[in-house]
Amino acid sequence: MMIKANKILAVILAGLLWAGCSSAGEAPDVSGLGEIRAVSREEGSGTRAEFESLTGADGKGTDVIALSADEVISLTAESKNAVGYLAYSSLDESKGAKAVAIDGVLPDRDSIEEDSYPLCRSYYIAYSGELNDVETDFMNYVLTAGQAVIEEYALPVNKSATFLSDKSSGTIKAAGSSSVAPIITVLAESYKEYNPNAEITVEVTDSTQGLTAAMRGECDLALSSRALKDYEEELLTKKAIARDAIAVTVNAENPVTSLTTAQLKKIYSGEAESWQDLF
Repeated sequence: MMIKANKILAVILAGLLWAGCSSAGEAPDVSGLGEIRAVSREEGSGTRAEFESLTGADGKGTDVIALSADEVISLTAESKNAVGYLAYSSLDESKGAKAVAIDGVLPDRDSIEEDSYPLCRSYYIAYSGELNDVETDFMNYVLTAGQAVIEEYALPVNKSATFLSDKSSGTIKAAGSSSVAPIITVLAESYKEYNPNAEITVEVTDSTQGLTAAMRGECDLALSSRALKDYEEELLTKKAIARDAIAVTVNAENPVTSLTTAQLKKIYSGEAESWQDLF
């Protein structure tokens, strides 16, 4: 009788365990979503380059091009079946788009710092040749006292430190990534408190255009939200100034709360055309 009772108990426990696992892994109800509307950044965007590098996607599944993080948010918010990606530091979930977990991890400061979120990346300032006095002074500020400013937008790469400007005078033209440019704009304003003799302008383009401009001598500092290519590494010197991540967003009413990098590859390579293809 004892053996029979044990067998019955084992069957009951196995059934409970299976039910729990089934519930935990239950797929969201995407029957009302239909075709996927995949929103990508433009060619030349550092965010796009890093996203495709990290997911293995080739962009062929793109339906709509967004020229800024704000446009990614608005396009995702206006379409229940949309999915997009943007800098985590630019995400505003109050506007109708929400971030989803990737491979079970949500983007936040902890997961970026621990590098546990799969779509982490660095922000860079790059330049050609040697920096002049005022450029050197500004770069020293960015990597010391400026790290406290960066912390309000992304993760700093260094601990904030005391900065003493040499008061060099001159102009600096920075150009490139729309993800990095807002941070550099704030840094340029705060730097004036240390050195009012410097004038810094920031032109928002994209990472590739900024790096190309620096190689051509058309700007002093290139702003990049992607890793430099081999030929860019040969011609430019780069400095990492911050860490951020790429957040994947869906419409606030979308029942999907988590995707995998494999599913993102299917979406942005055109292999998955509908939400039902993913679950």
